[in-house]
Amino acid sequence: MTTKERIFQAILFEVLAVLLTLGLVKVLSQFGLGGHDEPSNQTVLMMLIGISLMAMCWTFVYNLIFDKIFTGDKLARPVWLRVVHIVVFELGLLCFTLPLVMWVMQIGLWQAFLLDISMTLLVLVYGFVFYWVYDVVGAKLKVN
Repeated sequence: MTTKERIFQAILFEVLAVLLTLGLVKVLSQFGLGGHDEPSNQTVLMMLIGISLMAMCWTFVYNLIFDKIFTGDKLARPVWLRVVHIVVFELGLLCFTLPLVMWVMQIGLWQAFLLDISMTLLVLVYGFVFYWVYDVVGAKLKVN
């Protein structure tokens, strides 16, 4: 995959992820994971864009390393390897995003962890499906 293709993949992934998680964060804020005051849509959106930018940088670096280690036909990758790929990615990203969630949402470590893990679980499932579909569609379009 070329650098241009990786940039396209990362941007597409993150735009869709922000849209999915915006609703999730607003719903979870109703249950107390957003602090004492419900955060504004602008605050949540800016936080998600910050997380998205972190994730895009991490995606680029992480996938370069992953593809160097696990070479070969992407379509032949077993499900267990795809699961390992996204779980390790999300754990790494959590290290970067947890302090941001605490600061922006003005919540403690435990609440931020629960909110961040909720977003991570959503993106974990989304990421598994996205990358698999992206590989299949890319192979059919001869992009990869």
